[in-house]
Amino acid sequence: MRIAFISILVFTSSFGYGFTDNSDLTSISTKLTELNDQIRQEQYGKVSGIVVLNKRGKPIVEQYYGFNNRNSLNPISSVTKSITSIALGICIDRGLIASIDEPVAKYFPEYKKLFAQNPVKKNITIKHLLNQTTGLKWDEWFFPYNYASNSLMALLESKENWIDHFFNLPVDTLVGVKFNYNSLSSQVIAEVVSRVSGMPFNQFVVENIFKPLGIETFTWDSYPNNPLPAWGGISLSTLDMAKIGLLMINDGRYKNIQIVSTGWINNSVNIESVYNQNTGYGLHWWVEHQPGEPLMYYAAGYGDQYVFVVPEKEIVIAINSQNFSDYRWPKPVIDIARAIATAI
Repeated sequence: MRIAFISILVFTSSFGYGFTDNSDLTSISTKLTELNDQIRQEQYGKVSGIVVLNKRGKPIVEQYYGFNNRNSLNPISSVTKSITSIALGICIDRGLIASIDEPVAKYFPEYKKLFAQNPVKKNITIKHLLNQTTGLKWDEWFFPYNYASNSLMALLESKENWIDHFFNLPVDTLVGVKFNYNSLSSQVIAEVVSRVSGMPFNQFVVENIFKPLGIETFTWDSYPNNPLPAWGGISLSTLDMAKIGLLMINDGRYKNIQIVSTGWINNSVNIESVYNQNTGYGLHWWVEHQPGEPLMYYAAGYGDQYVFVVPEKEIVIAINSQNFSDYRWPKPVIDIARAIATAI
């Protein structure tokens, strides 16, 4: 049985949570009551927390389940990738990297011999890393993440250097042709950030993203023979996850600080690769437009962690879940965000 640790917030003017009239209040309250009942029944699996903020950062919803509360840290998995993208954007803004169209080989002279033997790999640019079209063979989505046959899981069982492994992957297609989700692409981006900034990637993220956003409490997993992962491994509170969305919906600003440029935000959510009929992929951000529903772009992690940005409704929706298995729950967690975005 799932227990709501904090009940749905009572939306009254005393909270000052951004409702403009009673119709707003009635619409979202009714929908949230329905969703809360479904979540308690585990129709969406093991949902830990939901936070909805308006564009000004005021909470509309803050709801936790089980033994979780606003201070609970949860793994955010591949939501980390979208943070990696922001870090790369900061380097672009500062002129440390001229363009995402630069070949990756430029930043890895130690692999000169490998690139000479595999000239097609010299065509891989930073953009191809960001939009998952490197053309390299990698089976991360063919097998579930709890299977040893999954390419990422198999690599993590070894002590192999991730950058070496990436550049030694066999070529599958021409560069820029096929979307193929590869977590190691994020690690190569992180290494570029580290080399041009002169800082370990995690330190760069803490100094230039977490501190300006007021994110003080987090954990970051470590693995043998490698730096901290840039494809996952971070644990945050649901409220701090939502701050990543606030940065995006406010054109790279948080409060009075311009953390990353508006241009980078806009480029990040332009569809670069097509995933399915209604979903595309930008620069480490997903973009979805379902018929009859507002456009959303979002960061997503294995286990159903999400940071949704809904520009039309001027809201951010952060959802933490612990669905770490290949079991299919009756309803997908993304439907929670769709329902909230439609109701507001």
